[in-house]
Amino acid sequence: MKNLLTVIDAISEFSGKISSAFPAIVVVAIMYEISMRYILKLPTLWASEVIVYGSGLTYVLGAAWALKEGRHVKIDLIYDRLSPRQRALMDSFTYLFFVLYLAVLIWASYKFAYKSAMLGETSGSAWDPIVYPIKAAIPLGALLLLLQGTAKFIRDLHFAIKGRPL
Repeated sequence: MKNLLTVIDAISEFSGKISSAFPAIVVVAIMYEISMRYILKLPTLWASEVIVYGSGLTYVLGAAWALKEGRHVKIDLIYDRLSPRQRALMDSFTYLFFVLYLAVLIWASYKFAYKSAMLGETSGSAWDPIVYPIKAAIPLGALLLLLQGTAKFIRDLHFAIKGRPL
């Protein structure tokens, strides 16, 4: 079991580290667009879409790593007052809602991405890049998040029952 959890953690970390490159690309695109638009008076056709898509990829592909590192938002007012074992118990209980949400997200976003790929969908802008790879990142990121959430659930449940980490 520990080996499986280690593999899931490694996958989450790998996807997170890949997604951590996108903010740098976004910053460069923003700086380039600002320079071109306001200094040279030559706005780009592509920069705003690169910024939006790069930001989106960061969020969806980095979510599993954020969960692994405990960086997701919690209701700290309640959560911080609980003992570690109570936190593990609460997280184990809320896993059901987590799975239901992600199952719907994976199903709906897969249909969304599949339809986009079958149509060869593009953005429709003047630059007009294909968008289905970006849309395909949504179910992929949700699946990675579900895997990491399941690993967290196993660890939390073990801790809630045994009182010690797995």
